[in-house]
Amino acid sequence: MADIRKRSVQEAVNLSVGGAWSVATVATHGGTSNTNTIHYALDENTTQIGVYSAVELYFNFSTTTTDVTIANDLIIPTSTLVFLTIPRGLGSTVYFNHLGKGSAGAVRIAEV
Repeated sequence: MADIRKRSVQEAVNLSVGGAWSVATVATHGGTSNTNTIHYALDENTTQIGVYSAVELYFNFSTTTTDVTIANDLIIPTSTLVFLTIPRGLGSTVYFNHLGKGSAGAVRIAEV
């Protein structure tokens, strides 16, 4: 494992030096029906996103506003800050589709 104590804060989270943050408006989930999926269009220059969710969060990346399929998609644990690399191999238009699992809660996304 890399010794990150020798690196700057930006290098420790794999941000380029001088990188910029773009924080999205808070999204609030209210239910787990697939039709409650929130579709967040990522800027074509975004390489990573930071996601903090107050609820467990099902998610996927796609080139369209695809509803989350609870049985097939990944989960971000509640009250966890994670950084995800955007799968740019999908193309220039990528959506981060997400759906809260369980009770209502807020989701914060920062594009890097």
